[in-house]
Amino acid sequence: MKVKKAHWAMFAITVAIIICCMIAITVFAGFKHEDVKFKTMLVSMVIVLIFQYLIADPIKFVILSLDRALWPPRIYIPPRNDKDVGEETDEKQYRMDFLRQRLRSQRSNLVLSSRYRNYALNEQYKMIALDVFTYGKYFLCLMCLVLVTRDQTLYHNTRSITELFMFNHTDYTGLQEVYFLNQLFDFIESTLVIAFNSNATDGSAPGWVHAEQSVLLGVIRLRQLRVSNPEIGLDAPKFTEMHYMPDWQLPYRKLHYSDKYWRIYEPWIPVRLSLEFLDAVLMNFDHVGSLNSYPELAGYVSLLARSAANSQKVIDYLIEYHWLTLNTSAVFIDFTLYNADVNLFSVCTLRVEKTPFGGIVPDVQVDSAKLLENVDQMPYTGLAALLIYVLVFIQFSQTLAVKLWYEPHLLKSIWNKLDLFIFLVNVMVMVLVVIRESMVASMMKKVEGASKMEFIDFRRPSRLHQFTTVTIGILICITTLRLWRVLQFSSVFKLFTRTLYLAWSAVASTAIAIVIFLIGFCFAVVTINGNNSSNFNNFVKSMVMCMCFSFGFSAQVKPSELFHGGKWLGILLYGVLAFVIIVLLINVFVSLINDYFAVAKTIRDSEQENGISFFEFLRVELSGWCGSFHKLPCFHRSYDRKGRTVAENVSWELDSMDRKRSMRQRQRQGYYQLTLLRMILFDDDADGWQGQRAQPEAPGADPGSSPSKNKRQDEAEA
Repeated sequence: MKVKKAHWAMFAITVAIIICCMIAITVFAGFKHEDVKFKTMLVSMVIVLIFQYLIADPIKFVILSLDRALWPPRIYIPPRNDKDVGEETDEKQYRMDFLRQRLRSQRSNLVLSSRYRNYALNEQYKMIALDVFTYGKYFLCLMCLVLVTRDQTLYHNTRSITELFMFNHTDYTGLQEVYFLNQLFDFIESTLVIAFNSNATDGSAPGWVHAEQSVLLGVIRLRQLRVSNPEIGLDAPKFTEMHYMPDWQLPYRKLHYSDKYWRIYEPWIPVRLSLEFLDAVLMNFDHVGSLNSYPELAGYVSLLARSAANSQKVIDYLIEYHWLTLNTSAVFIDFTLYNADVNLFSVCTLRVEKTPFGGIVPDVQVDSAKLLENVDQMPYTGLAALLIYVLVFIQFSQTLAVKLWYEPHLLKSIWNKLDLFIFLVNVMVMVLVVIRESMVASMMKKVEGASKMEFIDFRRPSRLHQFTTVTIGILICITTLRLWRVLQFSSVFKLFTRTLYLAWSAVASTAIAIVIFLIGFCFAVVTINGNNSSNFNNFVKSMVMCMCFSFGFSAQVKPSELFHGGKWLGILLYGVLAFVIIVLLINVFVSLINDYFAVAKTIRDSEQENGISFFEFLRVELSGWCGSFHKLPCFHRSYDRKGRTVAENVSWELDSMDRKRSMRQRQRQGYYQLTLLRMILFDDDADGWQGQRAQPEAPGADPGSSPSKNKRQDEAEA
């Protein structure tokens, strides 16, 4: 009783402290705040709680452990006194507590049967239940966070900007209508220079003619990749990095006034001289084009101006000194748009590749990202999902750390390695987000004081945003894979696992044979039809198209695309694709998996499983929770005495059961007599019927329960 009183006292003190805090908040701060201030306060509270959970509590426990280790408490030995009246009362109370405990123990033993005595299975189910609670909760929070933070505006923005730059619109030329390199400067003047300065005013920044809310950040950058020899060979092109004078004149001379007039000499100097460390880390990749792969950190760069007049002067200078020649292999146009209405950055890269035949291949790439999405700008749903995910991830990390700290040998398991990999990927996502936010903040300060002739490269944070998105996708994949181990309590998943274990060697051999045959077929199709079909112009695309056609996605592939090498050869190729690959090899692959599935199912059915299921284990393991739910008014069933005692109700119920049993026996005897009378009236074999009835019955058998009489017996009982 003293312990209960102490608990109630602590509960009252805690409630009083909470009420005092709420009164203080009401008096000094109030409840009506702006959304931004309220979100900031909420985030500050969560940061304080996380700080206490991650830093303050470990420090407190370290101090307590040092105190217990250096100054251990004395062992308390209770004194022995004679028994008095108070002790007799305490003994009675302890006796009642002991009886209640025994009653609960016996009540639990009634639930446990012999099937619950498999301790190995119980331990396995216990680990699975812990994994379900830990990883199921983490997976649901991760899915909610991803779904809440996804924005469909990014897709529509990317699609609209791509179409605006690719196709013609009123007075503005689309990149698809540019057929030769000498038309590229006309496109730049029409679609980029004039379109971004048509509605410019003195008091505001110029907007885009297609969307006035989109503003050009910095200036437009032109970058070209050149080859020293325009002849085309079998090797990959080697892009030159030599220093030139204007009009690509050699030898190069370093003039003393070139730093002052750098706009004149910069288009003829390779870009590698002005690279930074972050460029070497983030931008060291190749653009995969239709003809070749083009490195990002190479080429010759020229910058346009903010005003239309100065940009036109730069274009005239480049045209006059032949900046684009026959040695030009590809031209890249880079710039960044910012839409303040939706807080959206659009990093645009327009690419033009020159073919050996003189024409060009255009392409538009737009990366849309919300790079300035701070916590105070997030919606309440996204903020709540983020905070819940952080708390669940902390619990997940704590569970993993405790498990590996006390049992390091568990790290040999592949599932624990996967848990550690999930933790590392989460940390990587956090680091990428922090680096991206700091980089965007520094670049926005640079935008405030940028000059009119400076290119602000937002491709770095955009590249980090892409890395973050890919890492989150990897995190979702490995978390889903981890659920496979969690769902092993289900017989269906056990059957799938056994099927994969039995069939992996045969399935792998069949898959290798299919891939080898498919590679040979794709080489043949690319060689014969590659020059006339866009779906088979390279090996990778041909491989993808054949796989899509094999699995039924035939909307993009037409049979006529296989007939460019002749009618009979086209029929042969189409027959190989439609029959050998689809009907024969794919069906063999599927039939093989189906056969092993049937074998695994037969093995499962032949095994005698006397153990309990996972849900039966949970019913016993969580009996306290189930009992709490059963005590609710909606689940509580009241006992109706009907004016009698419990013993009288039990006796009345037993008598009712006896009356029903005797009534069924009388109905069965009446049915026998009625059947015998019917046989006598219709001259049937009454003696045979009586002989059958007179035969002795087996012990414990129900009279008249032979299979031939079941239907008539049921009719008589009805």
